[in-house]
Amino acid sequence: MSFRMTPKALSRLPQWFFFLASLVVGWRFYLFCRYAVGAGPEAARPAAVEGFLPISALLGARQFFATGRWDPVHPAGLAIFLAALVMGFAFRKGFCGHVCPVGFVATRLGRLGARLGLSRSLPGRLDAALGLPKYVLLAFFLYTTFLAMDTAAVSGFLRSSYNMTADARMLLFFTRPGPVAVVVLAALAVLGLVFRGSFCRWLCPYGALLGLCAKAGPTALSRDADACTGCGRCRKACPVDLPIDAGPRPMTCSGCAACVTACPSAARAASFSFLGRRAPWWLPAAGACAVFAAAFGLASALGLWQAKMPAAMLARLYAAALGG
Repeated sequence: MSFRMTPKALSRLPQWFFFLASLVVGWRFYLFCRYAVGAGPEAARPAAVEGFLPISALLGARQFFATGRWDPVHPAGLAIFLAALVMGFAFRKGFCGHVCPVGFVATRLGRLGARLGLSRSLPGRLDAALGLPKYVLLAFFLYTTFLAMDTAAVSGFLRSSYNMTADARMLLFFTRPGPVAVVVLAALAVLGLVFRGSFCRWLCPYGALLGLCAKAGPTALSRDADACTGCGRCRKACPVDLPIDAGPRPMTCSGCAACVTACPSAARAASFSFLGRRAPWWLPAAGACAVFAAAFGLASALGLWQAKMPAAMLARLYAAALGG
């Protein structure tokens, strides 16, 4: 039996690559934390773990825009954050659709729910109302970062021991979750089984910010009414249950191309356009990967990827944060 690499399979390759890479980064960070508390052999802290610290990265961006100084504490986090903004503007929410491990898990939960017959759709107005919390959270973070805190306060927070070891506290949250955390995570998982991409659609402020970027960007999602047969496969394939006639730049569209590759029409009733011209289905995925690779390469070449902190000092700070 021969295996044929279909567009659907190809579209999922970046998602799997970045998800598996996230697992590797997480494991390496776990080994570093064991070393920091004296429970394992020497191990280096992977800089890419800073991609899981979006609030710290937002503060780092605030400092960078105000002073031109790159965050020395979590430099890779700032590089990833700025790359995500570029992806969001140029290639829909390419970070959400192809890079983000939370988006990957949310997509798989939604597909599992569909297979189990649990998947449900909501009326458009109710879905939009449920999406308001993520914009409220985004407004809170933007107000706090850009208006409530001056540059000195931002710089002080970035250099605080709390921020320096924020990734260690994140690790503790997942390795030693309390009862409330377990209940909340379980509830989100169940919600994701029933309502596809519910966390991304209704609660993620990071996705809300990237959706606003995508709204003004050059990549649009379109439907050719003449070629459309009304089969509904595009919506069934969409990880966020988005109807194809939701408009050319819906803020929840991540550019994953699931709707485009699911379309049975030879004329591709669902398609992407870039600067008003029809674009291939793989453009958002290829663009997101190219932006991420460019950000990593440029930051590494300029010495803006790895934190320049003495290893012994770093280990002591993490030992204190981890209770070792």
